[in-house]
Amino acid sequence: MTSALAILVGPMGSGKSTVGRALAESLRADCVDTDEMIVTESGLSIAEIFAGEGEGGFRQREHEALSLALTSGAVVISAGGGVVTSEANLVLLRHSDALVVWLDATVEVLTQRIGDDATRPLLAAGDIEQSLRNKVTERADAYAQVADIRIDTSELSVNECVECIVKSFSENHQRHLTCR
Repeated sequence: MTSALAILVGPMGSGKSTVGRALAESLRADCVDTDEMIVTESGLSIAEIFAGEGEGGFRQREHEALSLALTSGAVVISAGGGVVTSEANLVLLRHSDALVVWLDATVEVLTQRIGDDATRPLLAAGDIEQSLRNKVTERADAYAQVADIRIDTSELSVNECVECIVKSFSENHQRHLTCR
């Protein structure tokens, strides 16, 4: 069990960091971003970690960051997009008493939001839109397994996303509630 209030999961560009900060502010809580934790703790950028340790090394650091974030009290956690690629993380997310929110968007919107961001190692080579499409497809089942609610952020403002999440708290984490 954890005392975290909400954990935001979803593909890169779905709004986890932005919505997480706004939700935390709305709830008068702190926001913990696992990617930021990893960068701060290591003193390296995510791209540098991938280059030096590979994806496996990064995923181990991500698991440690999620584990630590889950013990940080009443916080909102913005998890990295690939957090669901680890069975150990899926177990943590499934057993958390926090509201797990899957932020999602169309691949076209994700591509537009990300642009040509060179700091994202999994998109460094090739067609960004196709790479995103592949990641979204690969991870969709895992997001669905852990999510209490799913929000399509494609056409919603940050405030609308926050309102949907806050509403779900009053509906006792209604499983598979979808906001559009």
